[in-house]
Amino acid sequence: MRIRSKYPEHLEYHAQSVWDGKTGGTITASDERKIVYDTPKTYAGRGEGICPDEIFIAAVLGCLNNTFLDFQRRFEMELVSFKLDGKATASFDGEGYKIDGVEVTGEVVVGEDELETGQRCVELMREYCHLSRTIKDCIPFKYDVSVRESTSGI
Repeated sequence: MRIRSKYPEHLEYHAQSVWDGKTGGTITASDERKIVYDTPKTYAGRGEGICPDEIFIAAVLGCLNNTFLDFQRRFEMELVSFKLDGKATASFDGEGYKIDGVEVTGEVVVGEDELETGQRCVELMREYCHLSRTIKDCIPFKYDVSVRESTSGI
């Protein structure tokens, strides 16, 4: 079933990578936002920036987070706290490394009588995050995100 979106039909994202002259570089995204990355020490790098694999899992978590928050706002659900943790695993296959799995864990705490809505937001997050939707057929995803109601304002 095709869903009608309130957002643009087509989007473009741009970034530029510039080598730092050593073992890493700087990514510059729109509005001149920057991310410093480096090769991990394990691979003879300096380890002075974020490893690109960490940027990858952070991008997936950020997309899941923003997708969840979009549905949370649409449902006007009271959100007390929301945390996601991610892990991407990679294995050497005889020719090179390949990411072979992504695990996402986390906890959502919602207001009183919002448990079902919180659970629905997690389902929709999993279904509509465009990054995970794009790669789910080539990288297995596992999710363990719990939802609970806040008890006495906690």
